[in-house]
Amino acid sequence: MNRAAVARLDPEDGADDDEDTVAPERGALRILLAEHNHHLRRLIALVLRRDGHFVVEASDGARLLDVVASLLLDRRRLHYDLIVSEQRLPGIQGLSVLSALRTAGDPTPFVLMTLDPAVKAQASNLGAVILERPYDVEAIRTAVASGAC
Repeated sequence: MNRAAVARLDPEDGADDDEDTVAPERGALRILLAEHNHHLRRLIALVLRRDGHFVVEASDGARLLDVVASLLLDRRRLHYDLIVSEQRLPGIQGLSVLSALRTAGDPTPFVLMTLDPAVKAQASNLGAVILERPYDVEAIRTAVASGAC
């Protein structure tokens, strides 16, 4: 497995301090994945990596906000082709991150994992693709393909 395939933002997961300088392989998407459940995050990341994508993992809202803020403040950094986030992250809601990005004029495609009908409607109005449980491999792939378009 190449170095790009294992970048993480979480110290307990063996963080890669150079995560913002490694480019994905040609044709692969650069995806920021935010999910607090370790096992679910690893499962989704595994599916995406096996499909050839570069995935950076964040386990909570603080880590997601750090990356998003640095991207908005420093446009020279490598961007993400897609952000995949659950709604109920510790520290912040995924919809709040999506809303902040759109308010700042950032059009980064966004996949939001939620079951809440009101949140789904608001996120859809902001251009997000909704990924509902149960998550299976095809549902994840479909959401990523839809979000990346």
